[in-house]
Amino acid sequence: MNLTSRRTLLSSVAAAAATLPLLNDLAGNGGTAAAAGPAEFASNAALYSSGDYVEGVHWMRRFRCGVPGTLNDYAKDPSATAPLSLLTSAPVRSTAIIAPHGGGLEAGTTELCLTLAGYDRAEPGTEPKPDTVTPGAVQRDYWMFETLTASLPAPVKPLHVTSTNCDDPAALAVCGNNLYAVSLHGFKPDDAPLAKRILIGGRDQRLIRNLAKAFDEHGLNASLGVEVVVAGAAAELNGDDPDNIVNRTRTGAGAQLETSTELRRAMFGRFGSGSDRRKTAGVASETAPDAPAHWNGFVDAVREAVDRHERGLAA
Repeated sequence: MNLTSRRTLLSSVAAAAATLPLLNDLAGNGGTAAAAGPAEFASNAALYSSGDYVEGVHWMRRFRCGVPGTLNDYAKDPSATAPLSLLTSAPVRSTAIIAPHGGGLEAGTTELCLTLAGYDRAEPGTEPKPDTVTPGAVQRDYWMFETLTASLPAPVKPLHVTSTNCDDPAALAVCGNNLYAVSLHGFKPDDAPLAKRILIGGRDQRLIRNLAKAFDEHGLNASLGVEVVVAGAAAELNGDDPDNIVNRTRTGAGAQLETSTELRRAMFGRFGSGSDRRKTAGVASETAPDAPAHWNGFVDAVREAVDRHERGLAA
C-alpha cells in the first residue's frame, strides 16, 4: 500500500509558498482531491465488520480516554511558595491527539501521535508507556487507527475512512471528552510531490493561528525548506466540516495537520517500515540529515501551540 494518503493537492499554492514561510490558501485553491481511486469504506463500522479485514491482522486501534488530571489554578493556591505575582494560571489540559490513518496508510502519523500525546513509540499490540523524561511531554487522550500493511491481502481495498465518516466509538469518546483536538494526516501534493509542506485546517481558528506561529518559530519554514499553508475556507482539505472527527470536541472545533510525504520522510532516519520509524524518529541519517530539526521542530511546535491554546492565548 502506498505510504501516503490518496488525497492530494492540485494547486498553484507552491509557487507563492516558496517565497513565504506562511500564507493563506487564497480563495481555497490548493485543496482539490485527486480523482477517486478504488472505493474506500463508508465508515469505520463498515470496515470493522468486513469479513476480509481482521482486527489484529490487517488493522488495529489504540486509544486512551480519560487521562487523570485535575483543574487547579495554582496561582491561587495558598500553599504556593512563590509570590503570587510570579505565578500564572495553569493551562486547562484538555486536548486530544488523533491519527485516523496511521500505521502504513499515512506513515509517520502513528509515531507523531504517540509522541505528542506524551507516550513512548510502543510497538503495535503493546501498551505505550508515559514519557516521564522529555521536558514538555504531557499525557493526553489519544486515538489511532493503524493499518498493518505486511498482512494485507490482494487486491487491497484502501483501509481508509474519511475523517467526516469516522464513527469509531473510541474516537468519538476521546474527542468528545476534550475541549480541543489535533489530528495528524499525510498527503502528497500533486503540484509539488517533493515539497515539504504542512497544511493547517480545522474549525478552531485560534489553535490554527497558534500552530502556524509555532511552526515558524521552531524552524519549520524556509530555513528548512518547509512550506506552511493555512487552508482557505473553500479548500478541499481544510478540515472545517463539523462532522470531521477532529471537530467533534466539546467546543465543536479542532485543528487538522496535513503533512506531506517528503516532510514526514525527512523526520525519520529510516522511513520504510514501522519498526524503522519507531527507532529513528528524529535521528539523522544519510537520507535524512536534518531529521532532528524536522522532527523536534514539529513536535516542539505542536506542544507549544497546544500549551498556548490551553492557556487561552492567541497568536
